[in-house]
Amino acid sequence: MKKINSKFYFHFLWVVTISVLGLSCNKNEELGMNVQPQENMLGVTFTNSIPITAHTIKEDSVKSDETYLNLLGSIVDPIFGLTDAAMYTQFRLTTDNVDFGTNPVCDSIFLSLAYSTFYGDTTTTLKLNVFEITDDFYVDNSYYSNDVLGTYKTNLANINFIPSFRDSVKIDGVNSAPQLRVKLKNSLGQKFIEASGSSDLADNTAFSKYFKGLYISTNSVSSQGVMLYINALSGLSKLTMYYHNTTDTLKYTFVLNSNCARFNTFDHHKFTTANSSFKLQIAGDTVLGDSMLYLQGMAGTRVKLKFPEVTNLNNFGTIAINKAELVIKVDSSTVDSKMVPPPRLSLAIKNYDGTLSFLPDVVYGEAYYGGTYNSTTNEYKFNISKYIQNALMRGSFDDDGLLLIVSGSAVLSNRAVIFGPKHSGSNMHLDIIYTKIK
Repeated sequence: MKKINSKFYFHFLWVVTISVLGLSCNKNEELGMNVQPQENMLGVTFTNSIPITAHTIKEDSVKSDETYLNLLGSIVDPIFGLTDAAMYTQFRLTTDNVDFGTNPVCDSIFLSLAYSTFYGDTTTTLKLNVFEITDDFYVDNSYYSNDVLGTYKTNLANINFIPSFRDSVKIDGVNSAPQLRVKLKNSLGQKFIEASGSSDLADNTAFSKYFKGLYISTNSVSSQGVMLYINALSGLSKLTMYYHNTTDTLKYTFVLNSNCARFNTFDHHKFTTANSSFKLQIAGDTVLGDSMLYLQGMAGTRVKLKFPEVTNLNNFGTIAINKAELVIKVDSSTVDSKMVPPPRLSLAIKNYDGTLSFLPDVVYGEAYYGGTYNSTTNEYKFNISKYIQNALMRGSFDDDGLLLIVSGSAVLSNRAVIFGPKHSGSNMHLDIIYTKIK
Protein backbone atom coordinates (compact mmCIF):
# COMPACT_ATOMS: atom_id res chain seq x y z
CA MET A 1 0.00 0.00 0.00
CA LYS A 2 1.29 3.42 -0.89
CA LYS A 3 2.33 5.52 2.15
CA ILE A 4 0.44 8.80 2.54
CA ASN A 5 2.54 11.94 2.95
CA SER A 6 1.88 13.12 6.55
CA LYS A 7 1.99 16.82 5.74
CA PHE A 8 -0.46 16.37 2.88
CA TYR A 9 -2.69 14.27 5.12
CA PHE A 10 -2.79 16.92 7.83
CA HIS A 11 -3.50 19.64 5.31
CA PHE A 12 -6.33 17.56 3.83
CA LEU A 13 -7.75 16.79 7.27
CA TRP A 14 -7.57 20.46 8.22
CA VAL A 15 -9.54 21.49 5.13
CA VAL A 16 -12.14 18.80 5.81
CA THR A 17 -12.39 19.88 9.46
CA ILE A 18 -12.91 23.52 8.50
CA SER A 19 -15.54 22.48 5.96
CA VAL A 20 -17.42 20.50 8.59
CA LEU A 21 -17.21 23.16 11.28
CA GLY A 22 -18.14 25.93 8.82
CA LEU A 23 -16.73 29.42 8.51
CA SER A 24 -19.91 31.51 8.66
CA CYS A 25 -22.16 29.44 10.92
CA ASN A 26 -21.81 27.08 13.85
CA LYS A 27 -22.07 23.60 12.32
CA ASN A 28 -21.28 22.12 15.75
CA GLU A 29 -24.89 22.70 16.73
CA GLU A 30 -26.12 20.83 13.65
CA LEU A 31 -23.82 17.93 14.49
CA GLY A 32 -24.88 17.91 18.13
CA MET A 33 -21.39 18.73 19.40
CA ASN A 34 -22.79 21.38 21.76
CA VAL A 35 -25.55 19.07 22.97
CA GLN A 36 -24.24 15.62 23.64
CA PRO A 37 -21.40 14.97 26.15
CA GLN A 38 -18.01 15.36 24.52
CA GLU A 39 -16.94 11.86 25.62
CA ASN A 40 -19.86 10.33 23.69
CA MET A 41 -18.72 11.67 20.32
CA LEU A 42 -17.33 8.82 18.23
CA GLY A 43 -13.58 9.12 17.74
CA VAL A 44 -13.45 12.61 19.23
CA THR A 45 -11.78 13.62 22.50
CA PHE A 46 -12.38 16.80 24.48
CA THR A 47 -10.04 18.47 26.94
CA ASN A 48 -9.92 21.83 28.68
CA SER A 49 -7.08 21.01 31.07
CA ILE A 50 -4.19 22.26 28.94
CA PRO A 51 -2.14 24.58 31.22
CA ILE A 52 -1.94 28.26 30.30
CA THR A 53 0.57 30.77 31.64
CA ALA A 54 -0.49 34.43 31.49
CA HIS A 55 0.48 37.75 32.99
CA THR A 56 -0.15 41.46 32.40
CA ILE A 57 2.50 43.70 30.85
CA LYS A 58 2.66 47.40 30.12
CA GLU A 59 2.30 48.53 26.54
CA ASP A 60 5.08 50.89 25.54
CA SER A 61 3.17 52.93 22.95
CA VAL A 62 0.90 52.62 19.93
CA LYS A 63 1.03 54.30 16.54
CA SER A 64 -1.58 57.03 16.93
CA ASP A 65 -1.30 59.33 13.92
CA GLU A 66 -4.18 60.06 11.53
CA THR A 67 -6.57 57.70 13.32
CA TYR A 68 -10.28 57.99 12.50
CA LEU A 69 -10.97 59.28 16.02
CA ASN A 70 -8.95 61.27 18.55
CA LEU A 71 -9.25 60.97 22.32
CA LEU A 72 -9.32 63.93 24.67
CA GLY A 73 -9.91 63.95 28.40
CA SER A 74 -8.95 62.57 31.78
CA ILE A 75 -10.30 59.59 33.69
CA VAL A 76 -9.63 57.92 37.04
CA ASP A 77 -10.34 54.21 36.94
CA PRO A 78 -10.68 52.41 40.30
CA ILE A 79 -8.34 49.67 39.03
CA PHE A 80 -6.12 51.22 36.36
CA GLY A 81 -5.78 54.64 37.97
CA LEU A 82 -5.36 58.00 36.22
CA THR A 83 -5.07 58.33 32.44
CA ASP A 84 -4.92 61.53 30.40
CA ALA A 85 -5.37 61.81 26.63
CA ALA A 86 -4.37 64.78 24.48
CA MET A 87 -3.94 65.52 20.78
CA TYR A 88 -1.67 67.42 18.42
CA THR A 89 -3.14 68.63 15.16
CA GLN A 90 -2.45 70.86 12.19
CA PHE A 91 -5.01 73.06 10.44
CA ARG A 92 -5.14 74.12 6.79
CA LEU A 93 -6.17 77.10 4.75
CA THR A 94 -9.39 76.88 2.77
CA THR A 95 -8.04 79.20 0.06
CA ASP A 96 -4.63 80.21 -1.25
CA ASN A 97 -3.16 83.72 -1.10
CA VAL A 98 -5.27 84.75 1.87
CA ASP A 99 -5.75 88.50 2.31
CA PHE A 100 -8.01 89.84 5.05
CA GLY A 101 -8.36 93.28 3.46
CA THR A 102 -7.42 96.77 4.59
CA ASN A 103 -6.72 97.27 8.32
CA PRO A 104 -8.04 93.87 9.43
CA VAL A 105 -8.68 93.22 13.13
CA CYS A 106 -9.47 89.89 14.79
CA ASP A 107 -12.76 90.10 16.72
CA SER A 108 -12.75 86.50 18.01
CA ILE A 109 -11.53 83.02 17.18
CA PHE A 110 -13.17 79.69 18.07
CA LEU A 111 -11.92 76.12 18.17
CA SER A 112 -14.58 73.54 17.30
CA LEU A 113 -14.20 69.78 17.77
CA ALA A 114 -17.00 67.44 16.75
CA TYR A 115 -18.07 64.84 19.31
CA SER A 116 -18.40 61.21 18.28
CA THR A 117 -19.02 59.41 21.57
CA PHE A 118 -17.50 59.13 25.04
CA TYR A 119 -16.28 56.77 27.76
CA GLY A 120 -16.88 57.59 31.39
CA ASP A 121 -18.95 60.24 33.17
CA THR A 122 -20.10 63.19 31.04
CA THR A 123 -21.14 65.17 34.14
CA THR A 124 -17.40 65.68 34.76
CA THR A 125 -16.05 69.21 34.56
CA LEU A 126 -12.89 69.33 32.45
CA LYS A 127 -10.40 72.16 32.12
CA LEU A 128 -9.34 72.64 28.52
CA ASN A 129 -5.83 73.75 27.56
CA VAL A 130 -4.78 74.80 24.06
CA PHE A 131 -1.20 75.66 23.12
CA GLU A 132 0.38 76.59 19.81
CA ILE A 133 2.91 74.02 18.58
CA THR A 134 6.50 75.13 17.88
CA ASP A 135 7.86 71.99 16.18
CA ASP A 136 7.32 70.97 12.58
CA PHE A 137 5.44 67.74 12.04
CA TYR A 138 4.25 66.06 8.88
CA VAL A 139 1.30 64.01 7.71
CA ASP A 140 3.55 61.39 6.07
CA ASN A 141 5.58 60.78 9.25
CA SER A 142 4.74 58.18 11.89
CA TYR A 143 3.88 59.36 15.41
CA TYR A 144 3.32 57.33 18.55
CA SER A 145 1.31 57.84 21.69
CA ASN A 146 4.39 58.77 23.74
CA ASP A 147 5.76 61.36 21.29
CA VAL A 148 6.03 64.98 22.42
CA LEU A 149 6.19 68.22 20.40
CA GLY A 150 7.30 71.61 21.67
CA THR A 151 4.72 74.33 22.39
CA TYR A 152 4.60 77.98 23.33
CA LYS A 153 3.81 78.77 26.97
CA THR A 154 0.64 80.81 26.40
CA ASN A 155 -2.52 78.84 27.15
CA LEU A 156 -5.00 79.95 24.49
CA ALA A 157 -8.00 78.41 26.28
CA ASN A 158 -7.64 77.59 30.00
CA ILE A 159 -11.40 77.24 30.49
CA ASN A 160 -13.71 74.80 32.26
CA PHE A 161 -16.45 72.95 30.41
CA ILE A 162 -18.88 70.07 30.87
CA PRO A 163 -19.24 68.01 27.66
CA SER A 164 -22.77 67.82 26.30
CA PHE A 165 -23.64 65.15 23.79
CA ARG A 166 -27.35 66.01 23.63
CA ASP A 167 -27.56 69.77 23.35
CA SER A 168 -27.14 71.49 20.01
CA VAL A 169 -24.79 74.44 19.70
CA LYS A 170 -25.98 77.71 18.18
CA ILE A 171 -23.43 79.08 15.73
CA ASP A 172 -24.11 82.28 13.83
CA GLY A 173 -27.78 81.93 14.74
CA VAL A 174 -28.07 78.36 13.45
CA ASN A 175 -28.33 75.21 15.59
CA SER A 176 -25.47 72.82 14.98
CA ALA A 177 -24.74 69.27 16.18
CA PRO A 178 -23.23 68.76 19.67
CA GLN A 179 -19.57 69.72 19.75
CA LEU A 180 -16.85 71.23 21.86
CA ARG A 181 -16.72 74.88 20.79
CA VAL A 182 -14.55 77.26 22.79
CA LYS A 183 -13.33 80.79 22.35
CA LEU A 184 -9.56 81.11 22.18
CA LYS A 185 -7.44 84.13 22.95
CA ASN A 186 -7.48 86.75 20.21
CA SER A 187 -3.69 86.63 20.03
CA LEU A 188 -3.96 83.52 17.87
CA GLY A 189 -6.30 85.26 15.43
CA GLN A 190 -4.06 88.29 15.40
CA LYS A 191 -1.17 86.04 14.35
CA PHE A 192 -3.14 85.18 11.23
CA ILE A 193 -4.15 88.80 10.68
CA GLU A 194 -0.51 89.89 10.76
CA ALA A 195 0.30 87.45 7.95
CA SER A 196 -2.48 88.81 5.73
CA GLY A 197 -1.43 89.04 2.08
CA SER A 198 2.05 87.65 2.84
CA SER A 199 3.82 84.54 1.58
CA ASP A 200 2.99 82.81 4.90
CA LEU A 201 -0.61 82.51 3.72
CA ALA A 202 0.20 81.83 0.07
CA ASP A 203 -0.58 78.10 0.33
CA ASN A 204 -0.73 75.28 2.84
CA THR A 205 2.95 74.40 2.53
CA ALA A 206 3.91 77.88 3.65
CA PHE A 207 1.09 78.03 6.20
CA SER A 208 2.20 74.80 7.95
CA LYS A 209 5.60 76.39 8.53
CA TYR A 210 4.10 79.63 9.81
CA PHE A 211 1.49 77.96 12.03
CA LYS A 212 2.49 74.43 13.14
CA GLY A 213 -0.85 73.62 14.76
CA LEU A 214 -2.38 73.19 18.23
CA TYR A 215 -1.78 70.93 21.21
CA ILE A 216 -5.12 70.28 22.90
CA SER A 217 -5.31 68.73 26.37
CA THR A 218 -7.22 68.76 29.65
CA ASN A 219 -6.09 68.96 33.25
CA SER A 220 -5.98 65.70 35.19
CA VAL A 221 -9.16 64.98 37.14
CA SER A 222 -9.10 63.75 40.74
CA SER A 223 -12.01 61.32 40.43
CA GLN A 224 -14.25 59.72 37.79
CA GLY A 225 -13.67 61.73 34.59
CA VAL A 226 -14.43 61.16 30.94
CA MET A 227 -12.73 60.45 27.63
CA LEU A 228 -14.18 62.35 24.69
CA TYR A 229 -14.01 60.73 21.27
CA ILE A 230 -13.36 63.51 18.77
CA ASN A 231 -14.23 63.22 15.08
CA ALA A 232 -11.45 65.37 13.70
CA LEU A 233 -12.50 64.74 10.09
CA SER A 234 -16.01 66.06 10.61
CA GLY A 235 -16.73 69.35 8.90
CA LEU A 236 -17.53 70.70 12.37
CA SER A 237 -13.90 70.34 13.51
CA LYS A 238 -12.12 73.57 12.60
CA LEU A 239 -10.85 76.99 13.64
CA THR A 240 -13.16 79.91 12.84
CA MET A 241 -11.87 83.48 12.97
CA TYR A 242 -14.27 86.43 12.99
CA TYR A 243 -12.74 89.73 11.89
CA HIS A 244 -13.47 93.09 10.40
CA ASN A 245 -11.61 95.42 8.07
CA THR A 246 -12.23 98.90 6.78
CA THR A 247 -15.18 97.86 4.65
CA ASP A 248 -16.77 94.71 6.11
CA THR A 249 -17.25 92.16 8.91
CA LEU A 250 -16.24 88.65 7.86
CA LYS A 251 -15.07 85.22 9.01
CA TYR A 252 -12.44 82.78 7.82
CA THR A 253 -12.27 79.02 8.45
CA PHE A 254 -9.10 77.02 8.97
CA VAL A 255 -10.08 73.40 8.37
CA LEU A 256 -9.02 70.15 9.97
CA ASN A 257 -8.99 67.41 7.34
CA SER A 258 -7.19 64.27 6.16
CA ASN A 259 -4.25 66.34 4.90
CA CYS A 260 -3.52 67.53 8.44
CA ALA A 261 -0.92 65.75 10.53
CA ARG A 262 -2.35 64.81 13.92
CA PHE A 263 -1.79 62.25 16.63
CA ASN A 264 -2.87 61.29 20.13
CA THR A 265 -0.81 61.04 23.29
CA PHE A 266 -1.69 58.96 26.36
CA ASP A 267 -0.28 59.39 29.86
CA HIS A 268 -0.95 56.70 32.47
CA HIS A 269 1.29 58.47 35.02
CA LYS A 270 3.28 55.25 35.42
CA PHE A 271 0.15 53.65 36.94
CA THR A 272 1.10 55.13 40.33
CA THR A 273 -2.59 55.53 41.29
CA ALA A 274 -3.63 52.06 40.12
CA ASN A 275 -4.88 49.09 42.14
CA SER A 276 -2.06 47.51 44.21
CA SER A 277 -2.45 44.00 42.75
CA PHE A 278 -2.37 45.46 39.25
CA LYS A 279 0.79 47.45 40.03
CA LEU A 280 2.56 44.38 41.43
CA GLN A 281 1.77 42.40 38.29
CA ILE A 282 3.09 44.97 35.82
CA ALA A 283 6.14 45.36 38.06
CA GLY A 284 7.00 41.73 37.33
CA ASP A 285 4.97 39.46 39.62
CA THR A 286 3.82 37.05 36.91
CA VAL A 287 2.26 34.62 39.41
CA LEU A 288 -0.54 37.11 40.06
CA GLY A 289 -1.62 36.59 36.46
CA ASP A 290 -2.84 33.13 37.45
CA SER A 291 -5.82 34.80 39.13
CA MET A 292 -6.51 38.18 37.46
CA LEU A 293 -5.38 39.88 34.26
CA TYR A 294 -5.76 43.45 33.02
CA LEU A 295 -6.30 44.90 29.55
CA GLN A 296 -6.50 48.60 28.78
CA GLY A 297 -6.67 50.62 25.58
CA MET A 298 -4.80 53.89 25.02
CA ALA A 299 -1.46 52.03 25.00
CA GLY A 300 -2.15 50.85 28.54
CA THR A 301 -1.66 47.12 29.10
CA ARG A 302 -1.76 43.79 27.28
CA VAL A 303 -1.57 40.16 28.35
CA LYS A 304 1.15 37.72 27.38
CA LEU A 305 0.11 34.06 27.33
CA LYS A 306 1.55 30.67 26.42
CA PHE A 307 0.43 27.03 26.20
CA PRO A 308 3.62 25.31 27.38
CA GLU A 309 2.26 21.74 27.45
CA VAL A 310 -0.09 21.66 24.47
CA THR A 311 2.37 19.62 22.38
CA ASN A 312 2.12 16.86 24.99
CA LEU A 313 -1.01 15.85 23.08
CA ASN A 314 1.40 14.21 20.65
CA ASN A 315 2.07 11.63 23.35
CA PHE A 316 -1.33 10.13 22.53
CA GLY A 317 -0.39 9.57 18.90
CA THR A 318 -1.00 11.53 15.72
CA ILE A 319 -3.52 14.24 16.60
CA ALA A 320 -5.84 16.28 14.36
CA ILE A 321 -7.37 19.36 15.99
CA ASN A 322 -11.09 19.68 15.26
CA LYS A 323 -11.38 22.85 17.29
CA ALA A 324 -9.25 24.79 19.77
CA GLU A 325 -11.14 27.63 21.41
CA LEU A 326 -9.60 30.05 23.86
CA VAL A 327 -12.26 31.22 26.34
CA ILE A 328 -11.63 34.47 28.24
CA LYS A 329 -13.96 35.42 31.09
CA VAL A 330 -14.46 39.05 32.16
CA ASP A 331 -14.91 39.88 35.85
CA SER A 332 -18.49 41.19 35.70
CA SER A 333 -18.07 43.04 39.02
CA THR A 334 -15.77 45.48 37.18
CA VAL A 335 -18.33 46.25 34.45
CA ASP A 336 -20.93 49.02 34.61
CA SER A 337 -22.60 51.43 32.22
CA LYS A 338 -19.63 53.81 32.35
CA MET A 339 -16.85 51.20 32.29
CA VAL A 340 -17.68 48.83 29.42
CA PRO A 341 -15.14 46.22 28.21
CA PRO A 342 -13.58 46.67 24.74
CA PRO A 343 -15.90 45.57 21.92
CA ARG A 344 -13.09 43.43 20.49
CA LEU A 345 -9.78 41.95 21.55
CA SER A 346 -6.97 40.83 19.27
CA LEU A 347 -4.40 38.05 19.49
CA ALA A 348 -0.95 38.49 18.01
CA ILE A 349 1.99 36.12 17.77
CA LYS A 350 5.08 37.51 19.48
CA ASN A 351 8.08 36.41 17.45
CA TYR A 352 11.47 35.90 19.06
CA ASP A 353 12.84 38.95 17.25
CA GLY A 354 10.22 41.16 18.94
CA THR A 355 7.99 41.59 15.89
CA LEU A 356 4.30 40.68 15.89
CA SER A 357 2.36 38.65 13.34
CA PHE A 358 -1.19 37.42 12.83
CA LEU A 359 -2.38 33.98 13.82
CA PRO A 360 -3.04 31.73 10.80
CA ASP A 361 -6.69 31.42 11.92
CA VAL A 362 -7.36 35.09 11.10
CA VAL A 363 -7.69 34.34 7.38
CA TYR A 364 -10.90 32.35 7.95
CA GLY A 365 -12.81 35.49 8.95
CA GLU A 366 -14.24 37.09 12.04
CA ALA A 367 -17.20 34.71 12.38
CA TYR A 368 -14.77 31.79 12.64
CA TYR A 369 -11.90 33.49 14.48
CA GLY A 370 -13.92 35.39 17.11
CA GLY A 371 -12.61 38.02 19.56
CA THR A 372 -15.90 39.94 19.99
CA TYR A 373 -17.18 40.69 23.49
CA ASN A 374 -20.35 38.83 24.48
CA SER A 375 -22.12 41.07 27.00
CA THR A 376 -24.56 38.30 27.94
CA THR A 377 -21.90 35.80 29.00
CA ASN A 378 -19.21 38.40 29.79
CA GLU A 379 -16.61 36.62 27.72
CA TYR A 380 -14.46 36.60 24.61
CA LYS A 381 -13.71 33.52 22.51
CA PHE A 382 -11.00 32.88 19.94
CA ASN A 383 -10.79 29.92 17.58
CA ILE A 384 -7.06 29.20 17.34
CA SER A 385 -7.30 25.70 15.89
CA LYS A 386 -4.82 26.20 13.05
CA TYR A 387 -2.27 27.81 15.39
CA ILE A 388 -2.44 24.82 17.76
CA GLN A 389 -2.41 22.27 14.92
CA ASN A 390 0.73 23.84 13.48
CA ALA A 391 2.46 23.56 16.86
CA LEU A 392 1.53 19.88 17.10
CA MET A 393 2.84 19.18 13.59
CA ARG A 394 6.17 20.84 14.44
CA GLY A 395 6.29 19.35 17.93
CA SER A 396 6.82 22.82 19.42
CA PHE A 397 5.91 26.50 19.07
CA ASP A 398 8.24 28.60 16.95
CA ASP A 399 7.36 31.85 18.75
CA ASP A 400 7.51 33.52 22.14
CA GLY A 401 3.81 33.14 22.87
CA LEU A 402 0.75 35.24 22.18
CA LEU A 403 -0.22 38.78 23.10
CA LEU A 404 -3.81 39.59 23.96
CA ILE A 405 -4.49 43.22 23.06
CA VAL A 406 -7.37 45.69 23.02
CA SER A 407 -8.28 45.92 19.35
CA GLY A 408 -8.04 49.56 18.26
CA SER A 409 -6.01 50.57 21.32
CA ALA A 410 -5.08 53.89 19.69
CA VAL A 411 -8.73 55.01 19.53
CA LEU A 412 -10.36 53.22 22.48
CA SER A 413 -10.23 53.93 26.21
CA ASN A 414 -12.10 50.75 27.19
CA ARG A 415 -10.56 48.32 29.62
CA ALA A 416 -11.28 44.82 30.90
CA VAL A 417 -10.41 42.86 34.01
CA ILE A 418 -10.32 39.17 33.10
CA PHE A 419 -9.89 35.99 35.12
CA GLY A 420 -6.55 34.23 34.89
CA PRO A 421 -5.98 30.57 33.95
CA LYS A 422 -6.01 29.36 37.58
CA HIS A 423 -8.93 31.42 38.85
CA SER A 424 -11.47 29.26 40.61
CA GLY A 425 -14.62 28.69 38.58
CA SER A 426 -14.27 31.26 35.77
CA ASN A 427 -10.76 30.71 34.56
CA MET A 428 -9.30 31.42 31.17
CA HIS A 429 -9.09 28.06 29.42
CA LEU A 430 -8.45 26.35 26.11
CA ASP A 431 -11.22 24.00 24.95
CA ILE A 432 -9.73 21.45 22.55
CA ILE A 433 -11.68 18.90 20.52
CA TYR A 434 -9.35 16.52 18.71
CA THR A 435 -9.25 13.25 16.84
CA LYS A 436 -6.55 10.64 17.28
CA ILE A 437 -5.50 9.54 13.80
CA LYS A 438 -3.15 6.73 14.81
